Amino acid sequence: MIEVHVIDVPEFQAMVDTMREKTAVTITGPVKGYWTISAPDELTFDRKAMKMKPAVWYGIFTGGLNGEIAHWGRDEVRVVGTNRAL
Repeated sequence: MIEVHVIDVPEFQAMVDTMREKTAVTITGPVKGYWTISAPDELTFDRKAMKMKPAVWYGIFTGGLNGEIAHWGRDEVRVVGTNRAL
């Protein structure tokens, strides 16, 4: 299971809002100031869909994650599960 923890601040709210529309994605929280976005296989975030400025985009994993960043580009990031020790 992949988990991305998102700080509950207005700058990152678009991450939570855009993921609500996707099937196979579960959102919980906020708990102790963090949302948790989880999925069984992968999560893909689109900077333009979230209307994020680059400075905020490069801080989207500030809350932490359980998974591996498979691709991180200027406008898209994909997180997948990993079998490697964290």
